[in-house]
Amino acid sequence: MIDGLSFLNWKFFWPFFVGSLLLWGTFIWKEWPQRKERRFWVKLVVSFIGIASLLLMALKPAHQKEALLGRGIVLTEGHRPEQLDSIRSIFRRIKMESYIPGQTLALLETTDSLFVLGHGIQPFDVWQFKGKSVNFLGGGKPEGLVDIAHENELLLGDKLSIRARYNNPKSGHWLILNDSGGNGLDSIPLEDGTDQYIELGAKPKASGQFVYSLVEKDADGSLVGTEPLPIKVQPREPLKIWMVTNFPTFETKYLKNFLAENGHSVLARTQLTKDRFKFEYFNREASPIYQITPKALEGFDLIIMDTDSYLGLGTSSRAILEETIREQGTGLFIQPNTSFFKLSQRQSPFRFLVDGKSDFTFGGITQSLKKYPYSFQHRFPLQPIILDSVGISACIPMEKGKIATSVLQDTYHLILNGNQDLYARIWTHLLNELVRQQEVETEWQALTDIPRPNQPFGFQLRTNVESPKVETDQGMGIPLLQDFSVSTLWNGTRYPRRAGWNQLGISADSLSHFSYYVFDTNERKAMTQQNVLEANLRQFGQHGGFGKIKFSKSTDHAPISPFWFFVPFVLCMGWLWLEPKLFH
Repeated sequence: MIDGLSFLNWKFFWPFFVGSLLLWGTFIWKEWPQRKERRFWVKLVVSFIGIASLLLMALKPAHQKEALLGRGIVLTEGHRPEQLDSIRSIFRRIKMESYIPGQTLALLETTDSLFVLGHGIQPFDVWQFKGKSVNFLGGGKPEGLVDIAHENELLLGDKLSIRARYNNPKSGHWLILNDSGGNGLDSIPLEDGTDQYIELGAKPKASGQFVYSLVEKDADGSLVGTEPLPIKVQPREPLKIWMVTNFPTFETKYLKNFLAENGHSVLARTQLTKDRFKFEYFNREASPIYQITPKALEGFDLIIMDTDSYLGLGTSSRAILEETIREQGTGLFIQPNTSFFKLSQRQSPFRFLVDGKSDFTFGGITQSLKKYPYSFQHRFPLQPIILDSVGISACIPMEKGKIATSVLQDTYHLILNGNQDLYARIWTHLLNELVRQQEVETEWQALTDIPRPNQPFGFQLRTNVESPKVETDQGMGIPLLQDFSVSTLWNGTRYPRRAGWNQLGISADSLSHFSYYVFDTNERKAMTQQNVLEANLRQFGQHGGFGKIKFSKSTDHAPISPFWFFVPFVLCMGWLWLEPKLFH
């Protein structure tokens, strides 16, 4: 190649060059008898020019050319026609292309300043716009269910809570929560307005993988739309609980009944006199515990003690209890009374401040919940336990286990007043925070909020398995990228082919499976549009006008027209053909 000049067929240079030399050599051999005449040398030069012109036509020479990159319009879903007409009235010859997720935009090769109209570019395609000047003008506001939040995994017996936001609802329409069999569980009417926040709930009756749904119907009962709600309900493992009280109370009675009704194994011991106890057994065999020993505490997931029982522990009993908490991961919950909040640092690890408040107010109920007039003094290592943005309790980690207490008072009043659901939520939440967690060798996490067919689904895998091999439910392997700083953390990307439940697994661990739900094209559409719109606003910002447009130049190789080589070739070949006729 020559500086500023190149050949488009450079890879064929040597075959073409050698062929040209052979052709010229053949011509010289043919005319060699005339080497003593002057016209021999003239024909030699003319033939060289002709053959060289033929060689250049075959190699296709090109020269560097600077081209001015210009403006372009990228049309995405939700763009407004009037916005497009306004831009085209100002820039009449502006280039335009519709965006298709996952495909490369050809427009980017000839433009460096772009108007993006509509809801915007999918996050996995933003890399295409690197180095470009982008004016994101946005699009129409998505209508429908633009935000849906719910627990993806539940324990059997827990309540499924659906929280959603509906843009531009229509009065007279209804939103209905259906189970996987199409049975209505809860509903709420839609009202006219800009936004409506929605809360629906139900309690699953069985464990497994289900697809609940939010169904919208109009005033006539006709179906308007359906949004799937994939839920995994795990079977609840019954807990082994030991309840120790110095005297019976209503709080202990109702808590004991609640735990038993939920299938937990409960051993309740109530002290009658100094050396006499009353034992009650729920969902377990009779096996009284008189003294705290390591063997007696073995196997319990949670111990519940009232304040007097906790303070009455001897030095050796308390040491055994704390050792069980640390080594076995058993949780300890201390039921407070008025005197508990005044204990010294030696008697209790918890510190409190007087706040003078005697009740809590939870969202969704009309009455308040009684509490002691104290709040936790938050200092390390205290960890708050929060429900509905309210700090109802706190715990202190002790190696594998935790010790906790609460400022709630007489929660059984909730049951008496008909708020059984809130009572269950409070105590279920506390139990889940306190009981020892099962150690798992493999942990999965989805990185893509709304997976779709033929689009990238990112996931993370934490495992102690060395060089894990992840496979799909069709047996296809998925390459993994190991984290540079955490050797047990791996990242992968999967392109699911079908909607519905899909599964990943580790080939070396048949028990480690990860199920995720892939939404069809028309599902979660408004929510996807809203997420993409917000992502583009963060990436590009939004311009009120067209803003300043900058232009760049690109260097490209423009081929030289073969006409400039064809004409000399024809003239040379014509002269060589005509020359013998003119000089003989």
